[in-house]
Amino acid sequence: MTKQSQRRLAIRLVGAVAIAFAASMALTWMLHERLTRRDIFRLIDNVFSDVAVDIRERVDARMFRQAMVVRDKVYEMQEQPWWNDPDESSRRLRALADELGVDEICIADADGMLSHSARRDEVGALNFATAEGQAHEFASLLTEGFELSQPLLPNSLRGEMIKYVAVWMPEGGFVQVGGGEKSVRNLARSALTGLTHGWHVSGDEGGIFITTDNGTIISHPQAGQEGGQWRDPGKDSYWEKRILEGFPVYVVIPKNTAVVERRVLVATSAFLNGMALVLASILVGLVIARYVRDQLAAQRRNEMEMAKNIQESAIPRVFPPFPDESRMDVFATMQAARDIGGDFYDFYLSGSDRFMFMIADVSGKGVPAALYMMRAKATIKGISQTGLPLAEVVEKVNEALSHDNDANMFVTAWLGELNLETGVVTFVNAGHNPPVRLPFGGEPEFARERSGMMLGAMGGLKYRSHEMKLRPGDMLYLYTDGITEQSDEHGELFGENRLKFSLSTLLSEGVSALDHGASPLLGAVFHAVIAHGGMVEQSDDCTQLIVRYNGTGRRDADPQRFARDFPSTKEGVASASAFLDEVVEKDDALALLSAKMHIILDEIASNIVKHSGATNFTFEVECGRDAVKMTFADDGAEYDPIAHVDPDVSLPAEARPIGGLGILMVKKMSSRLAYRREGGRNVLDITLNLVRLDGV
Repeated sequence: MTKQSQRRLAIRLVGAVAIAFAASMALTWMLHERLTRRDIFRLIDNVFSDVAVDIRERVDARMFRQAMVVRDKVYEMQEQPWWNDPDESSRRLRALADELGVDEICIADADGMLSHSARRDEVGALNFATAEGQAHEFASLLTEGFELSQPLLPNSLRGEMIKYVAVWMPEGGFVQVGGGEKSVRNLARSALTGLTHGWHVSGDEGGIFITTDNGTIISHPQAGQEGGQWRDPGKDSYWEKRILEGFPVYVVIPKNTAVVERRVLVATSAFLNGMALVLASILVGLVIARYVRDQLAAQRRNEMEMAKNIQESAIPRVFPPFPDESRMDVFATMQAARDIGGDFYDFYLSGSDRFMFMIADVSGKGVPAALYMMRAKATIKGISQTGLPLAEVVEKVNEALSHDNDANMFVTAWLGELNLETGVVTFVNAGHNPPVRLPFGGEPEFARERSGMMLGAMGGLKYRSHEMKLRPGDMLYLYTDGITEQSDEHGELFGENRLKFSLSTLLSEGVSALDHGASPLLGAVFHAVIAHGGMVEQSDDCTQLIVRYNGTGRRDADPQRFARDFPSTKEGVASASAFLDEVVEKDDALALLSAKMHIILDEIASNIVKHSGATNFTFEVECGRDAVKMTFADDGAEYDPIAHVDPDVSLPAEARPIGGLGILMVKKMSSRLAYRREGGRNVLDITLNLVRLDGV
């Protein structure tokens, strides 16, 4: 070969490598941008899901209060001679709807027939028991339940968007209140003011904004910024708008603070650079190319075997791990894929009455992922044993993993600490899949809370801890995305809905969750995932962990008491209702009784204000292990409501004497009533039994 030929060959080799390198960098950048955008909008979807729950809860609360006011008014209207005149009653209900700021008022009788309505033409034209669609949902109030709400939906008759709520009536039937988008916004605007304070999605400039229909901001991530006019953030931010319960809601993430998903960058760069070297090697001979491929394949096999050994040696394998600890049970399993990833789980007693458990997934595959997994696992355990609050533990772990992270790896993790005495789980989600809560005797439900960013991607992040309370027999199921992202031949993922259905079905069929150091349930879930995949090979590690809280085996200590005095006025009744809301938030067991307790409070307190002549009344709530007792004491005229003769609700309204329905309703709701005259005051004790899932 002449010198000129050698020079031409060298130029061609350099040119080929340069072109291949430029192409690989361009493709890497393109993939980098697409993955970033995909993950940011996935985060935005999760944020919308979280805030939608809070918005609907507050809107529902306002609408239910209006419905309860209507129900009280209906009891008064039923005594009037014009009540059975459709024209007059419709006119009066229309006036009441205007007064309360709602668009529709409907009253259904015990058979489900729409007997009275603010719209005259609808009276007698609708039977909720036989209707189809959204109207039929309210038929459940004819046989069970106390209240029901629907989101804003198109009305089947008029096509306009309208939200309906309904509350039951003790003598049968229910009261339904409806509001269009404008009415709902007017009613709930004050309830949503400041809802998203401090909800920064990424960085100090992003967040969640709630506005009116004309763009006036009513909730801003920064306190005191309400009242301004919404302006589109422009091209410097990722953002999206959705209408939730009639309110425009915006989620904004500034591009300069968004964390880039880098799961495939290292592998992509290595692959493309390898292709460039292969291209250059082809020019000098197929023998070198074959040799390189053989060496890479051998290295890959060695790396996978090494990664598998590292991964298996790092996770607990002995079950049950704490034979002498009866307050909880735990089991975990990991079925590795062919290309070993960085899944891991861990658990240990972090104190005499605290149990730490976690599940995590490291980005990437092979030995780098396995080594990073070892580093992450050791870092988490070391910092968690310092006694710091869990949110601070996660922040320090993130700082440690972000430091000297030249490989740009990261890890998603869900960490929880169970108080073995109280059943309270304090947890932090760092970009991981939401766990599934398995209530004893109840249906599985995803424990969705606001997730923080993955660990190790960047420093300086803040994390937020949350709490949930497990009752004896309740379980938590943790998993990695190898479970939900297993696809079948058509590319359909196993998904969260199928996972929830599988757990519900298996438990209802009697499959044991935990049984003498094993978990038939976890094995059955994995088999369901593989069956879904069919001929498609398992693409990622499938890691699962389940924790069951067994309780302390003893009853709670002394009951908690909450009491406060209120003036005998309408404002005093409203203040007592707000006080009851505060008490309910202190005990999860009271949540199921909240509606009953508010109805009882409204009835008894209103009677004291209207009829007793009292100057003030005392309202006390005593929360015990098995029951809650509500006590009302007033300085009014002596009156024993228990001695009142109950009205015959089988008689038509015009044939019944006035009064007594409220006391009858309280009697039916309560487990026990007791009256006494003590120190010149009327004292009424009302006891309601608590539903305990542990059967104690």
